Amino acid sequence: MSGEMGGGFLEIADSAPAMIWLSDADNRGIWFNRHWLQYTGRESAQELGTGWTEGIHPQDLERCLAAYSKACKACAPFEVEFRLRQADGSYGWIADTGAPRLGPMGELTGYMRFCWNITRRKQAEQALQESAQHTQAILDNALDGIVTINDRGIVQSFNRAATRIFGYAAGEVVGRNVNMLMPEPYRSQHDRYLENYQATGVPRIIGIGREVEGRRKDGSIFPMDLAVSQISHKERPMFVGLVRDITERKRIEKMKSEFVSTVSHELRTPLTSISGALGLLAGNALGALPEQARQMVGIAHKNSQRLSHLINDLLDMEKLAAGKMNMDLQVQPLMPLVEQSLEAIRSYAEQFHVGLRFIERADGVQVRVDGGRLQQILANLLSNAAKFSPKNGVVDIAVRCGGGGVRLEVTDCGPGIPESFRDRIFQRFSQADSSDARQSGGSGLGLAISRELAERMGGSIGFTSREGEGTCFYLELPAVASIAREPEKTLGDRGLPRILVVEDEPDIARLLKITLERGGYDVDIAADGKQALALLAQGTYAAVTLDLLLPDHSGVSLIRHLRSRRETETLPIVVVSAHTEQGKLSIDGEFTAIDWLDKPVDEARLIAAVRRSLDNLPEARPHVLHVEDDGDLHKILSTVANFAAKFEAAHSLAEARDKLKQARYSMILLNLDLPDGSGWELLPQLKELDPKPPVLVLSAEALSTEQQSRVQAALVKSHTSNQDLLNTLNRLVASGTGSKAN
Repeated sequence: MSGEMGGGFLEIADSAPAMIWLSDADNRGIWFNRHWLQYTGRESAQELGTGWTEGIHPQDLERCLAAYSKACKACAPFEVEFRLRQADGSYGWIADTGAPRLGPMGELTGYMRFCWNITRRKQAEQALQESAQHTQAILDNALDGIVTINDRGIVQSFNRAATRIFGYAAGEVVGRNVNMLMPEPYRSQHDRYLENYQATGVPRIIGIGREVEGRRKDGSIFPMDLAVSQISHKERPMFVGLVRDITERKRIEKMKSEFVSTVSHELRTPLTSISGALGLLAGNALGALPEQARQMVGIAHKNSQRLSHLINDLLDMEKLAAGKMNMDLQVQPLMPLVEQSLEAIRSYAEQFHVGLRFIERADGVQVRVDGGRLQQILANLLSNAAKFSPKNGVVDIAVRCGGGGVRLEVTDCGPGIPESFRDRIFQRFSQADSSDARQSGGSGLGLAISRELAERMGGSIGFTSREGEGTCFYLELPAVASIAREPEKTLGDRGLPRILVVEDEPDIARLLKITLERGGYDVDIAADGKQALALLAQGTYAAVTLDLLLPDHSGVSLIRHLRSRRETETLPIVVVSAHTEQGKLSIDGEFTAIDWLDKPVDEARLIAAVRRSLDNLPEARPHVLHVEDDGDLHKILSTVANFAAKFEAAHSLAEARDKLKQARYSMILLNLDLPDGSGWELLPQLKELDPKPPVLVLSAEALSTEQQSRVQAALVKSHTSNQDLLNTLNRLVASGTGSKAN
């Protein structure tokens, strides 16, 4: 062997870092260098001949020998990789490269073999392969479709979920333009969008999830969520799209929407009738009840209102979550909205023996809000403050301006909010303690809804609280520049007729104020003649109620003074006194537009007298056509508004059309869901009337801004109290004919 190769060569080969060995033409080992023997841990004699094959892994042996045999027959070089047992008994990977050795006549005499330990490389390749398999398994088992494309929009990969979503096998999509998965106009626009993005770097959907449409193999179009991210591969951009079929979600959303609509109509309408009827009974509108019956009716009325509020909260929360809450944002004065909210909640606070008081006002400030929704927020804050205040406590209300905005604070003297609950206070259904809902009432939705509504009006809600000392909730809104507006004659801030009550007895004055407000009027109180004259000089009133015995004037002298002035010579006056006979004798029919009521006065007589004085006709009342197919609801509403208007029912569109041809009406109270069509179909006929009566829509669902623009007013059945209806009815009748019916 040393003669054939030369002793110098073998010496060099023996010290080389590679594993070198020689084989003859029959693939038998004839020499092995030191590194080979160190790797295998065997002696040279053990490796000679076919001994070297004993260390090859059994799974690799046949493949190796076949490669050698093939190379020998062709007298060609070869390269083969196999596992070879190491000195410690474990197997390592080597790469065996053979170069043919030729004799003097060019015949094959054997091979010179160079072997390299490639175990680390193989381990890295195996780890990479396992990682790739793991990644592919994740992709194939992902619920979302995953599609990768290159910078030209050509699909590079398409997982199993994508196959399930689009109906294409991966082989049908990979290598083709991804726009095949898109309907028009996305299909035509996609390549241009991709080019623009790469030219400008301005993304439209990269890094942003959005709802789009996809196109299946069968041509059907479906909704899907798409999120696209960019990665780099071999210094070129690639895009990964995550696709989720939301067909089922859309179906469920539609079902939920239909359910909400059904609940709004089928549940709110009977609830309105039940609550209204119980309210009439509780208020003795149909006669006094026995004490035990009165208590039971009171309990039923209170709980019907609680149920109505809960349903309203749930439906409002659903609308907010679905983004379907209509907001009628208008620039308007803030203080009237706050004052109305305060008065509306006062009787509720009195149940807890809690007072409400202003400690700071901001008259003149205007805000851009949905008035009804703002009052919903205030009602929630005020009612919470009242029910969590101790008996005989006081809730303070402050309205402050500053920094281009306005801040409304509602402060109670209750137990405060526990530290552990403060992070969750605006979450849905949150209660500080499981007993709170039972003890104080409420669903835990009010503050969550209030925060959502405030944010949609550009504002925010927050609070400060100290346990044992009370809580201050605040609502912050951006203020807008005031808009000068000519006040409506004889109308208050709410657009209702203004009545001045002149009465020195505080309890009687308060009773008259409450009674008149229930009848649908705005009311101011003067405790003496001087204050009455000052108020009459500052503003215009529709009518005055007057006590004849005042601390600084006699009522008769005040009447003479008013009749002597041009501004008040025809002002309607209703004398409410225990001495009406003496008053009549003193005046002796000298003046007109005066009515007389003996104390004590009941609600029906007072409202009727004020109405007569305003209309200057005995028992004159507005004539309202109530278009409503629910007979029970008509009975309730006509009873509620009996003192304010005369109601006539039309149970269908056809009946309403006939009645409009036969009589004139002061106002139309309109339900939209009728058995023979939509209430909107009446508007063209109303437009032709002269004068056109104002239209008040009373529906189960809130109207859109566009729909509201077509009528003079709109109320939601379950959101509307008896007082709300009276106030709106009086305002519309006082404002004259309608101009929006179309």
